[in-house]
Amino acid sequence: MNFDELKTLLTDMDLSKILPQSDAFVAFVQKALRLAVMVGPLVMLGFGLLYLFAAPKEANHSLGYRFWWGMASLDSWTFTQRVAGIGLSSLGLILTVVMSVVGSKFPKKELMDAIFLGGKCLLWQLGLILGACLIIDVIVVVFFDRFGFRRHFWDKEQQ
Repeated sequence: MNFDELKTLLTDMDLSKILPQSDAFVAFVQKALRLAVMVGPLVMLGFGLLYLFAAPKEANHSLGYRFWWGMASLDSWTFTQRVAGIGLSSLGLILTVVMSVVGSKFPKKELMDAIFLGGKCLLWQLGLILGACLIIDVIVVVFFDRFGFRRHFWDKEQQ
C-alpha cells in the first residue's frame, strides 16, 4: 500500500462510527456514580432495621452487630443490637436522603467534577460509618463491663 492509498483511506474514514458515543458513556458514568453513592446508605439502613427488628436472640460469631463487650451476656447482646439498629438505621436514612439530593446533581456537573464529588461522598460515608460503629462501641462500654454485667451508676450515688 502506497502513501496515496493510505491518505485516501484515512480521509474517507469516519471516526464517529468507530468511537463510542460520548453522551452514552457520560450517562453511564453518572448512573454508576449515583448507584455507588446510594448503595452504602441503603445497605446501612437495611442492616440497621435488621438489627433493630430481627436481631439474633443469642450472641454468635456470624450474625448481628458484633462487639466483644456486647457478646458477653444476653443482656449486653440485646442492648448492643438495639443501639446498633437505632444508630445505623438513623444514619442510613439520613445518608439516603442526602446522597439522593447529591446524586441528583451529577447530571448538571462536568464528568470529572461529578466523579470527584462521588469520591468525596464515598469517603464521607466511610468516615461516618466508622464513626457510628465507634460511637456504638463506646455506648456499650459505658453501659456494660467486659463480663456483660450492666453498670449501675445510681448505686454508687446512693452509697
